[in-house]
Amino acid sequence: MDTPIFEKYLLGRASRGDTILIEYKPSYPVEDFSWGILLPALAGRYGVVVADFFGVGDVLFRNYARRISGREYSRVIELIKRIKVVKIGPGSASYGEVIEEVVPAYDPQTFLKNYHAVIGKMSRSPVKPEYFVTFGLSHYIHFGGDEAVKSILTGISTIPMEDWVGIHFINKDVLRKEHLAMLEEIASMVFQVSEEGLKVRKEGGTIDTGRG
Repeated sequence: MDTPIFEKYLLGRASRGDTILIEYKPSYPVEDFSWGILLPALAGRYGVVVADFFGVGDVLFRNYARRISGREYSRVIELIKRIKVVKIGPGSASYGEVIEEVVPAYDPQTFLKNYHAVIGKMSRSPVKPEYFVTFGLSHYIHFGGDEAVKSILTGISTIPMEDWVGIHFINKDVLRKEHLAMLEEIASMVFQVSEEGLKVRKEGGTIDTGRG
């Protein structure tokens, strides 16, 4: 990817409080973008917390780590030490420092309680996070259906995250059309990443990531 373009359009336009969706198809190796480009760019300069639903982020990280070696591997291992992790549901986290473990909840009241606890833990961190990245959010919604979406909307509208930028990786084929539409409606920006590059679906044209 052309780093200046990436920083200008994805990082440069993002402000604290923004919600950003990065959508992808299941056949696309999203770990190349998430662990190979985005998280190294963030963790190298900013405080980052990753919310990992069902260990999806961990599986993607291990997929990526198995394909790299030498200096690149050492660089990534050093960077992930700076990441704080919130584990949601079963699965491991072989990267970063786990600061909270949460049992997935699909009713709004319990979700809100868990959400508030995580936000409180992040707010009390000595190093304030500037970015909040999630993996597996689409899986959580798939398992929980309408109640999961209702819980997310309740959490966002009740406890706004104005101190950091939220970036959420969304596997489009896991979600029902109406659930995806609800997420896109409340998002500040929506991107689609594929072999063809990074396309802006909300806020402007197409960005060439330089792949291929």
